[in-house]
Amino acid sequence: MTNALTGRGAARRDDVLAVARELLVDEGLDQFVLRRIAARAGMKLGNLQYYFATRDDLLEQVIRAEFEHDVQAIRRATTIDGLKDAALALVRHWTTGGGAIFVTMTMLAYHHERFRRLNHEIYETFYRDLGTLIRRVAPGLDEQEIRMRARLITSVLDGVALQLNAGARNRRALTTRAADLVATVALPD
Repeated sequence: MTNALTGRGAARRDDVLAVARELLVDEGLDQFVLRRIAARAGMKLGNLQYYFATRDDLLEQVIRAEFEHDVQAIRRATTIDGLKDAALALVRHWTTGGGAIFVTMTMLAYHHERFRRLNHEIYETFYRDLGTLIRRVAPGLDEQEIRMRARLITSVLDGVALQLNAGARNRRALTTRAADLVATVALPD
């Protein structure tokens, strides 16, 4: 792909990403084939490959776009209540499609170095941004404690999303309790 896209080219690239995301969420990784994505996007395969040379290039960009959407929820939060709201929004998103993208990344990370590095990069960014928020709402914690709390919060959110996707009952109560637990973990003892 060329480095500089025109406005129309950038819009077309974004359209391809949206089509690719939809296909991945709705039909899974086995159906995530460049030829299918090109057809759904109403373009020739060669034109799609101008933007994304390989399936993995496109898949990585879908994952990155999804992550950027999610990390914004954390970056917008400035208070404990904001963190709880972000936790609720993230779990809701991860149980309505977004989770399929991260599960795909996690599964690929077991077997492909490229996605292992991407998985690591995404989680490290998430921990860092959570750490920034924890530092704001709980000043005085040392860096090691902030990092541990960020990891625990991430574990709670990941776990709740997995439980809800597995059919846990009392979805609202579980999600609300998880958000409360996230707030408790963020605050000093």
